[in-house]
Amino acid sequence: MTLGLILDSETNDLLIDGRCIALGRPQTTIATIVTTANRGELKELPLIGGEANRQLGSPRQALWLTRLRKQLVAVGLKVKNLAVDSRSNAIQMEVE
Repeated sequence: MTLGLILDSETNDLLIDGRCIALGRPQTTIATIVTTANRGELKELPLIGGEANRQLGSPRQALWLTRLRKQLVAVGLKVKNLAVDSRSNAIQMEVE
């Protein structure tokens, strides 16, 4: 099992557990970065970016989840489940 640095989901800062930097499965952190990034924001991967913030304030594009799934696969994640709760706009995701 690969371990990596974990980001706090609320602040996007490194997660501190006690007085140490937390380690865990990096898949969740990678999925969060891809989902919230805008296209062109990641220098090495300029076409990657789920642009979730643009989806919140406008009618959801029909193919948005399909594009997001393809981007997550392109960065090496296996996507088991990907959906958006229409009432709360929460993205429900299960990745490996």
